[in-house]
Amino acid sequence: MTSRACRALLALVLFLGAGGLLLDSARADDAPAKPSVLVGIDSVLPQIPDFTDTAKQMTFSGRLQNTKSTSVKVVVELRRSLVEARSEMGSATGNGYLVQGKTAPKSQEVAPGATVDWKLTPSEAELFGTKNPRPGVYAIDVDVRDTDGDFLGGQRTYVVWKPLSESGTKKARVALLWPVVGQPGLTGQKTPDNAAAPIVSDPQAAQQFRPGGRLDQILQLGQQFTVNWVLDPDVLYTANQLAGGYFVAADGGAKTPGADAGEAKDWYDAAHDLFSLQAQNCWNLPYADPDLTTLSRTKPGRDLLGDALKLHAPATTGACHRPQTLLWPAGGQADATTLKAVQAANVPGQVTLLASNVVSSWKSAHVSLPQSPDTVAYDTYLSGVFNDEATTPGQPSLNKPGVLAGQQWLAQTALLAADYTDRVLVVAPPRDFTPTAPLASAISATEKLGANDQWVGLDSLDKALEGKPAPAPAPLLAAKTDTPNLPAPVVTSTSDSAKLYRALHSVMDGSHDSDSAVPYRPVATWWRDHDGDTGFSSTVYNTVVKEHGLVAIGGQQQTLTLSGKSGSVPVTIVNNTNSAIHIYLQAHSKQSMQLKVAENQGLQTVARGQSATVRIHVEGEGNGQKIELVATLYTCSDFSSGCTYYPSGLFTELKPEKGHLGPVGQVIIPVKVSRIGIIALGLMIGSGVLLVALIGLRVYRAKRAQHASAQDTMAS
Repeated sequence: MTSRACRALLALVLFLGAGGLLLDSARADDAPAKPSVLVGIDSVLPQIPDFTDTAKQMTFSGRLQNTKSTSVKVVVELRRSLVEARSEMGSATGNGYLVQGKTAPKSQEVAPGATVDWKLTPSEAELFGTKNPRPGVYAIDVDVRDTDGDFLGGQRTYVVWKPLSESGTKKARVALLWPVVGQPGLTGQKTPDNAAAPIVSDPQAAQQFRPGGRLDQILQLGQQFTVNWVLDPDVLYTANQLAGGYFVAADGGAKTPGADAGEAKDWYDAAHDLFSLQAQNCWNLPYADPDLTTLSRTKPGRDLLGDALKLHAPATTGACHRPQTLLWPAGGQADATTLKAVQAANVPGQVTLLASNVVSSWKSAHVSLPQSPDTVAYDTYLSGVFNDEATTPGQPSLNKPGVLAGQQWLAQTALLAADYTDRVLVVAPPRDFTPTAPLASAISATEKLGANDQWVGLDSLDKALEGKPAPAPAPLLAAKTDTPNLPAPVVTSTSDSAKLYRALHSVMDGSHDSDSAVPYRPVATWWRDHDGDTGFSSTVYNTVVKEHGLVAIGGQQQTLTLSGKSGSVPVTIVNNTNSAIHIYLQAHSKQSMQLKVAENQGLQTVARGQSATVRIHVEGEGNGQKIELVATLYTCSDFSSGCTYYPSGLFTELKPEKGHLGPVGQVIIPVKVSRIGIIALGLMIGSGVLLVALIGLRVYRAKRAQHASAQDTMAS
């Protein structure tokens, strides 16, 4: 009986124990879809454990917030689980082995909506459960439970323990791209004084260069380890232009002086010096970084794309001096339409940069696609650590920026080393990423380890491009990009701006200071992820239209009467620009049989701020008829339809000034031909001869009478 009782008691204990395990598992699996307690992590120190002394302490700290409408009593605990592959990395679920400390964690009561701090400090041996941990990557979950043991919420991070085995596994090799791309700011507006300082419509375009800002962090943190600088030369050009002083457009047309031109100058000087030294590890994006995907969709967009990809960055940018240009669709996503348009642009030395979530298993990131023979595919998993939610505007987070990203970087690169396939993996943060100190510290931390403990090495992109590209083993093209294309009106206004800008600057002196990127900045890739594209596009368009109107043509508005067989018609070319212009003038008659015109007036040069009058020779064949003479400005000597100063095919026709006859760039002068006919001329000549004869006869008679009188007197 005693034996039976003992067996029954043991069975009951085992049953209850199994029930407890099942219950704990059920609690984890049935975790609420929306956690009632939010958990944030502020620090994981050290980021990499001390591999020589497991007695050393690690510190995990952060904050938690009760989202319930009632207070809750919670316990914060750590749980660990070994992660074998990157695909297994996920979120805290309440599972895993409980990290046992010397003292049990204490409960604390959290009021509704309140946020409180938490901190746990296990030793390395306690964290990993042994003084001799198994090498690998461990998911560390910060779980919050109530006093009944129910899982209320959690946050996951990672800790790496000596991932390299004693057999000496090779290091994973990563080519880390480091984008230097800023908000487009220059609209072409300048103050009318001699300083000609630029005007920016958005102060953010200047404030982005401030110390401690995003672009400053990019320069500072990117120098802590080996990176491949990916540069839009326009960000340097913008900083250089603002460095001499600038103004900010205000309501009502007012302008206020910019307060931080010195900050732009300091950033430009630092960037110029850096890229001059880092030319071998620096890669250019196309000047002003046009949105490849948006522009590939329409005929005007493709025309813009072809022209934009031919722009040369000004020498003042100090841009990277490499023969290759990286063509990078938004988010690394492209479809066949995008690649076809890019290929048609025929950019010398182009390398297309695309994203893939399977590239880590390929032998090479350097691949060939049917319409993109020279392509680099970058890894989306590892690149995703730079999409730090804690730095996303409008999305509040309890996590300190960069902390989780840094631990993810360490974990992912360690897992990559385990499946090393003798290739360089390419990683690309988003264009507008904000680097953080904890993430940068994690990236550089592995380089400070001993040679036997390092599991990742940073390489140049040249290493990934070595050899011929191989056919891509998996599809790279995206059916649809994650972000919407730019609005169609932005593309059409940019098309008009580009035509008008090109017409104006093609007639100005070649030595004049111009900014060829002005019309293309409204279609920069930057605007896909940021507001303001429509307003910026409108400002650029209005500025270009106004500047195009600085060169104008005028003439006689009232009917000009031509007396006689030939004469000249005056036409005035007005140049209100700050440069001499060299422009061609052509004239023609709408009725060439009645009014013959010397059509080709040749090249006309007008000094800056001056006007010049051209006299067009005409010959009339009618009498009393009013005929229209049309004079047109051209930018080329062959007078082809594609080089009228007023461009053809604009989406929005320009309106001429009040009283101007003809469209912009053209003047219509009414000419009245008033000639004397042959019969009338003969009658006039005959009448004149008869009148002369009669006058002569009368004079003769008068003289005879006077002579006769004189003789009579003498005779007396």
